[in-house]
Amino acid sequence: PGKTKADIVKQIWKELPKWSDSPVPPLDEEMLADLAKEPASVKGEFKHNWGTAEKLYKSEAIDSFGNRYLLGVFEDTKDAEKAFDAWNKEYEKAGQDVKESMKNWAKQQEA
Repeated sequence: PGKTKADIVKQIWKELPKWSDSPVPPLDEEMLADLAKEPASVKGEFKHNWGTAEKLYKSEAIDSFGNRYLLGVFEDTKDAEKAFDAWNKEYEKAGQDVKESMKNWAKQQEA
């Protein structure tokens, strides 16, 4: 109560060196000034499912290079699947776009 987002970031930054092997860079003063204008939470407006739900589902995608993407954390499997399906559709479209651009590039090289 009464804290700003800047206060929260400072607390996290104070704890971070305990959990990291590398040194923590200093916080940007402009960013802190902006965050100091915002309350950490507004009473009655913030009720995150991470603190209230009994069970949560993580939607995660792994691309062909082994990169992992957290698509979100959801209260039911339908929402998690919907997030994955949307990501997968976009991923497949991007793959088709790359194939098409490679074909065009190959044609230009042959000409």
